[in-house]
Amino acid sequence: MYKRWIRRRLPVFIFTFFIILYVDFQLRTSSVPKLSVVQHPLPGPHQRATAQVPSSDGDAQNQSARNSSRNGAGGAGGGGVGAGGGDLQITDWSRRHRISRGSHVTRSKLKQEDIFIAVKTTGRFHKTRLALLLETWISRTRDHTFIFTDAEDEDLSSQGYNMVVTGCQSDHSQQALSCKMSAEYDGFMASDKRWFCHVDDDNYVNPEALLSLLLAFPQDGDIYVGKPSLDKPITAHELLEGNATREVRFWFATGGAGFCLSRRLAEKMAPWASGSRFEQTSATIRLPDDCTVGFIVEKRLGISMVHCPLFHSHLENLLLIRHRHIPHQVTLSYGMFENKMNSIEVKGHFSKEEDPSRFKTVHCMLYPFTSWCP
Repeated sequence: MYKRWIRRRLPVFIFTFFIILYVDFQLRTSSVPKLSVVQHPLPGPHQRATAQVPSSDGDAQNQSARNSSRNGAGGAGGGGVGAGGGDLQITDWSRRHRISRGSHVTRSKLKQEDIFIAVKTTGRFHKTRLALLLETWISRTRDHTFIFTDAEDEDLSSQGYNMVVTGCQSDHSQQALSCKMSAEYDGFMASDKRWFCHVDDDNYVNPEALLSLLLAFPQDGDIYVGKPSLDKPITAHELLEGNATREVRFWFATGGAGFCLSRRLAEKMAPWASGSRFEQTSATIRLPDDCTVGFIVEKRLGISMVHCPLFHSHLENLLLIRHRHIPHQVTLSYGMFENKMNSIEVKGHFSKEEDPSRFKTVHCMLYPFTSWCP
């Protein structure tokens, strides 16, 4: 009789046992705390970022952007983004910078007016290239943009623009280019600005994108950021005593796309860049101004260039930059390539005949309430 009682009760005991196990499991799993995800800042010291650059048909091509920003001397050589240009996917630099912006303790938050923007031009382009810049982006950065030229212009000076007549030659020789870069460097060092940014007179600068980029870096760091026009370090032959030479290899940011230097790094460059020293250094490697900057930073100071794909020159295929990514780019450019206009593809009220550079169209896209915008 006892055995029959056990047989009748056993299924009930087993069922109850499994119910208790199930309830216990539910209580345990529901009480597990949620994990918080910590985003490590990019592109901080000794860190690298990767930018994805899709081709014109939308296929992603991953390219490594060398982002070793150093707080002191010493650094590894650079990787790089080639001259092909392109537009960035959602994991682009501006998204990375928004994540990391609060990660650095700075003296005070960087403002637009803390950036010394130097525009290199020549007298024969005052009425054309320069006039376009004055009408568009320089109208937003007038007080902290300095125009370095080789010719007096009473009209521009009377309008209150920061004109610097350098006394340099007006040609495109190594000596003339280095002469103007030397003047730009000295002009920045004499100012109270915290960043030096160089551009050419065929560049459009997006002030908000530029500020976002620079805010991503430690403000007291040694930062040299720009975009190379080559897919590997340049090779130069440095002149030594006794007419001897030695081969040197280094990355440089092409001046045609623009580049920026932090004040701390610019101060360290002084033994090779201040006064007549910049032109002397340029003559030592027999290369122009932008190459000389890279040589001083990477070979004299041992600090790696930060490769950033948000700068653009006319040496790349600008058609690869998609419309929706234009607001994130730091600089744009235009120019003739194989007898065709090389400029970004962007739709707007201005035709390509009215606006071949597309700078007016871009400006009205970014600042639609500008008085002359349709």
